[in-house]
Amino acid sequence: MIPVSLKLSNFTSYSDGPKELDFRKFHLAAISGPNGAGKSSLLDAITWCLWGQSRTGDSSDSLVHLGKNDMWVEFSFKLDGGEFTIKRQRSKKGGGSTSLELWSGSYNLTEGTIKATQEKIINLLHLSFETFTNSAFLRQGHADEFTTKGPTDRKRILSDILGLSDYDILEEKAKDKVKEIQAKLQLLEYQLLEIEAELSQKDEREKELDQTKQKVSKVESEIKILEQEINILQKEKETLNIVLEQRQKMEQNLNFQRQELEQIVSQGKQRADRIKELEQSISNLENMEKELLRLKFLKKEADKLIIQNQKKLEIEKQISEVSYQIKLKDQQRNLLGQEIDQLKKQVTTLEQKGAKCPTCGQLINKDQKHQIKLEIANKLQQKQNELSKIKTQDEENILNKLVSNLKEVTFDEKKLENIQTELKQLEDLQKQKENALQNKAALETERKTVEDLRALYKNKEEQVKVLEKEAEKLPQIDQDLGKVKIILEQKENRITNLRLEEKQVRGLLGRAEELISRSKQLEKLQEEKQKDKSNLQKEKEILDELQFAFGKKGIQAMIIESAIPEIEDEANSLLDKLTDGRMKISLLTQRETKTKLESGEKGIIETLDIIISDEMGERSYEAYSGGEQFRVNFAIRLAISKLLTRRAGAKLQFLVIDEGFGTQDVEGRTRIVEVLDAIKNDFEKILVITHLEELKEEFPVRIEVSKNAAGSTFEVVGV
Repeated sequence: MIPVSLKLSNFTSYSDGPKELDFRKFHLAAISGPNGAGKSSLLDAITWCLWGQSRTGDSSDSLVHLGKNDMWVEFSFKLDGGEFTIKRQRSKKGGGSTSLELWSGSYNLTEGTIKATQEKIINLLHLSFETFTNSAFLRQGHADEFTTKGPTDRKRILSDILGLSDYDILEEKAKDKVKEIQAKLQLLEYQLLEIEAELSQKDEREKELDQTKQKVSKVESEIKILEQEINILQKEKETLNIVLEQRQKMEQNLNFQRQELEQIVSQGKQRADRIKELEQSISNLENMEKELLRLKFLKKEADKLIIQNQKKLEIEKQISEVSYQIKLKDQQRNLLGQEIDQLKKQVTTLEQKGAKCPTCGQLINKDQKHQIKLEIANKLQQKQNELSKIKTQDEENILNKLVSNLKEVTFDEKKLENIQTELKQLEDLQKQKENALQNKAALETERKTVEDLRALYKNKEEQVKVLEKEAEKLPQIDQDLGKVKIILEQKENRITNLRLEEKQVRGLLGRAEELISRSKQLEKLQEEKQKDKSNLQKEKEILDELQFAFGKKGIQAMIIESAIPEIEDEANSLLDKLTDGRMKISLLTQRETKTKLESGEKGIIETLDIIISDEMGERSYEAYSGGEQFRVNFAIRLAISKLLTRRAGAKLQFLVIDEGFGTQDVEGRTRIVEVLDAIKNDFEKILVITHLEELKEEFPVRIEVSKNAAGSTFEVVGV
């Protein structure tokens, strides 16, 4: 990574801008200025833009310029012949929000999320924030961060610098694959145990198969014998059933004929009784006829009386109607007479003085009185005309004639009642005569039927005697047929049970054959599973070796072992210049354990120890002065940074040194400047941050930082 430009706005002490630092104008430069002016903030801006982290950690809101709500940093750099730009923004408004963009020229490489874009940047740089700050960025107060870390952390950081994390990923993949294969092997073991357990029953299954086959053969033989016996018994049963059926039919016929004979006798008795009844019913027929003649004569006489009665009733009805008409006319005459009298009274009243209208009751004048008199006179004349038209003379003449006719009609009501009482017997007597005549005809029929029944009885009696003789000749086979049925039922039950047994045994046979077939399949499956197991075990052995090879004690240890001499040589070369050959370091990757193994020998553990020595011998890091410690840290860190530039995994060509020179005397600072001048061609860009006036003059190009009430600013001097 080669810096190209840095722009920032409202970042820490820097307010509105944007300020731009053009790295293309220099190769080696010092960032100078008083404490708190904002020198280290320029480097914080780079790390925050690249990784979202700074000296304050991963808290972004604390980096926003005081009194502002938004900030942004834009950093451009070259990498592998291409130029990239990263822009990160932060707003404190609302709940706070961050945006991150990645560009390659005019191409937007930004992903859908900040996390995905950040991962893309880290993969592009092949550097994490921690790796960068522990190698190429000697931050203020953290120059000894790599040296003072524990052996395990130092080794982890060195592994990251050397790009060994890929081997960790491969190791994890190998571990996962081993676990997967181990699970498959365990499953195969269970399967093989099950197969072996089932195959252990193979001999017993074959023995069971032979026994089952013998059972099937025995049952089949017994069924065959029973089928033959049942066939013979069924034929015998059929023959006996035929004979029995003939006997039953003859017995049924005989019983039928006997029943018919009994019915003939019964009918004969019934006919004889009927003849007696009929003879008795027709014995009084002559007396019935005489009585009927007498009643018919009485009926004629009653008819005459009824006619006289009807004539009398008709005349009485006419008299009543004429009388009613006369009465109505008398009522009309009386009513008209009353109305005429009323009208005459009205005329008399009108002739009096002070007469009033008979209708409305008001006083009337002379003219009105005359007019009313005329109206009353008209009504009076009309009523008198109607009265003269009402006459009753015709009706009275008719009435007198009807009364005369009524006297001439003679009717004896008592005599009619007596005759009608006697005539009530006429209908019953006629019915009795009709029944007697019918019975007389039926008597002849019954007598003829009795003669026919006597002839039929003799014929049927002969048939019954013949059938009885034939029935006596048929053999009695009921007992024989019962025995055959019992034996046949027993044998059929037996064969049914045998067939059920055969079905069960055949089921067992099929299962036994299936188990034998399964045993053969299991043997083949066992062979396949054994091959799978062998292949998996070989694959596991290879993966175990790969897991070890990819692990910390494998290829990684070898790479570190190969890198350690390079770091030692480079660091000692730098220390030789910084200390005039007084100090030297060595890096140990293994050491003996304090406790002994079971064999009595001490074990070896992986480590990354830093051994420092001078003209007085080896001493601990803490036993050296601050200036000496800084020289050691500086030499090791520069050695690691130079190593990093030579590793393809991290394209780092940018070195930053933030302070640390205050612990050095004049000679020490001079040597550091000489070392920087000596290594400047190994890096594309080198920045040294210092507030020492005597040191900044040693650098031809300076980025002078100052601060006022508006905030921090900078100026590039010497370009």
